[in-house]
Amino acid sequence: MKPSKIILTPFLILIGLLIISKPTMLKANDAENKKKVLIVTGIDYPGHKWKLTAPVLNKAIRQDPRLLVTVTEKPSFLASPDLFDYDVIVLHFMDWETPDPGPKARENLRKFVADGKGLVLVHFACGAFQDWPEFRTLAGRSWDPKLRGHDPHGQFRVNILRPDHPITRGLESFETIDELYTCLAGDRPIELLATAKSKVDGKDYPMAFVHKYGRGRVFHCPLGHDVRAFAAPNVQALFRRGAAWSAGLPPDVTSYQPGDYIQITKQTQSPARSRKIVLIAGPASHSKVAHDWPGGARLLKQCLDSAKNVKGIRTEVVLNGWPKDVSVLVDADAIVLLSDGLKTHPWAKPQRLKKIRQLAKKGVGLAFIHYAVAPPKGAEEDFLEWIGGYWELGYSKNPITTVEVSPASKKHPICRGWKKFTARDEFYYQIRFRKNDKRLVPIVTALLPQDRPKQEILAWAVERKDGGRGFGFTGGHFHANWQIEPFRKMVLHAIFWTAKVEIPKEGIKSKIKEK
Repeated sequence: MKPSKIILTPFLILIGLLIISKPTMLKANDAENKKKVLIVTGIDYPGHKWKLTAPVLNKAIRQDPRLLVTVTEKPSFLASPDLFDYDVIVLHFMDWETPDPGPKARENLRKFVADGKGLVLVHFACGAFQDWPEFRTLAGRSWDPKLRGHDPHGQFRVNILRPDHPITRGLESFETIDELYTCLAGDRPIELLATAKSKVDGKDYPMAFVHKYGRGRVFHCPLGHDVRAFAAPNVQALFRRGAAWSAGLPPDVTSYQPGDYIQITKQTQSPARSRKIVLIAGPASHSKVAHDWPGGARLLKQCLDSAKNVKGIRTEVVLNGWPKDVSVLVDADAIVLLSDGLKTHPWAKPQRLKKIRQLAKKGVGLAFIHYAVAPPKGAEEDFLEWIGGYWELGYSKNPITTVEVSPASKKHPICRGWKKFTARDEFYYQIRFRKNDKRLVPIVTALLPQDRPKQEILAWAVERKDGGRGFGFTGGHFHANWQIEPFRKMVLHAIFWTAKVEIPKEGIKSKIKEK
């Protein structure tokens, strides 16, 4: 009897503890509180042993306690409506000499990501859906059989480029033994997180990158040839964090695993987010002397990127007045437009104008340069709200003249670090402003016209109720004027200000290569 009594007492105590702890335990393990990740595998190139690598990938991802991982060995599941029960799809297959899962699977996957869910691509998954053109856009980069496939299997160094990004935060560059892919092609704007230098041609190639597709997030990493490659702690960290980021989860230092080389600091726990600036250029309408919108956008990007004393920005240039993939605008903090106006305004098309209206309501900053301040028909009230004013046909003036231009405010950040200058330009004046608009702050003024001079506003700024900022500048007709340092600096300051980037007291310091 004594042995039974000795065993029974601790058992009853344990049962009691479990009963007391049950609600807490259920809450911590509640599957509904986790993001659901589906690893899709089952077929591949014969040299890839997916039956061995998929379990390693599964184990690596589910070490984040916020992720509930399921594996299917049937890519055809992508065609099922049940696909939408998940939050992230991890593609770990390649349809080598095998038909892909078909049109329904393609449409499901496209809609899955476009509607706001996550996608992770692993190694040769860059070659899945070979005959589907949209896959290259969805994946950001895809396998091009016309390119050299990869370096000989062996050791190489993966260089971390973005230690501030949630996926790569705190990760050190590392050595791995894998296939260094050189076969990815595409021109979709992506955010590089890591690269590796080929020992064959000496060029750097993407090893990890992210981008947005519609409202969804995509993480793409061509590492992971075999079990040995997946065994590298930092490779596991990339896929684990990539899955969490794709699911929309914030960085969580509690989910970092041994071997991640994470340095937990205040900056790690609450990093400053980089600001994204998209410069949209309409088609050049005059010549390279004037209205060279593509040339102007590229020059401004180069100056923004080279600003030595401003950190935490990303810039992208879009040509022809509108992006092929509108998702490039979804996470923009500011959109800068250099283009013609009125009937030829690139946003005269209703769907484009509708999209900008949606973005503006979300607080995206807007800056219009020169003729872009002349709205298409029906957008006049939008322009008054977005940037505070516009050029009105039959009311505003636009002579080509040489004038002395002066900063109009001593306190506004846009006016920091530059002084008055003289320029020959087609400065628009007599702008149509909203009456008694308390938001409006003059930024640049000049005495116009020359025969009856009075102070006219040539550039202005507003802060909107939706949280966004707006800026208009009527100069910029002649491309050569970007060489005028205060002219250029004022516009660069305005772009940074519109994106809510802090402008140094002395003004930004950037380089210009073009002469």
